[in-house]
Amino acid sequence: MKKYALLLPIIICVLSLTAQDVKPVFGSPSVVWYGMDFTKLKMIGFKDESPHTIRDTYFKDWNAVTLNIDMAKVFHKNTVANDVKGITQINSARETDALLADAEVELTKANIAEEVKLLPPSQQKKGLAVVFIGQSFNKTTDLATVHVVFFDIATREVLWSKKVTAKSSGGSTSKAWAGAMKTIISNIEKKDFAAWKKEANY
Repeated sequence: MKKYALLLPIIICVLSLTAQDVKPVFGSPSVVWYGMDFTKLKMIGFKDESPHTIRDTYFKDWNAVTLNIDMAKVFHKNTVANDVKGITQINSARETDALLADAEVELTKANIAEEVKLLPPSQQKKGLAVVFIGQSFNKTTDLATVHVVFFDIATREVLWSKKVTAKSSGGSTSKAWAGAMKTIISNIEKKDFAAWKKEANY
């Protein structure tokens, strides 16, 4: 009995730290939308596509899907500040040698934390931000795999990260995978964010 009594404060402390970590994600009235980071993206089954066209044209097309979407509603916030200039720059500068691939390469928590540290500075110096880090667009499985990552702008600490997937919508490469991104965004607004909030016990 004494053993359990000693463990209780530790458990309470852990739960308290968890609640503190996710508070900005689910409690903040605002968020900075960083955009879609494709610097780690693997395009699987696209051997006939030009990697330069993917980088120079499609990356911009896929980021543009949010232009006519109310991202505040998507992330259940009162306001969203769009700050995608930095993402546009690093996407445009990514090397293309490893863009086309034959198999999935899973992004680990360490990979994601490292990528967040490397993101360009925001016009906002503090607060909550969210970025999509693309893992793969897989023509074989017809699935887009993306990590939705909330982080602290000042410290670059990852506060919440979830891997999500969506089917491509068919059509040209640009339109098909833009459709997948729209589905991911729609799912976050309609069900995922609420489910994450419940999972976090917030």
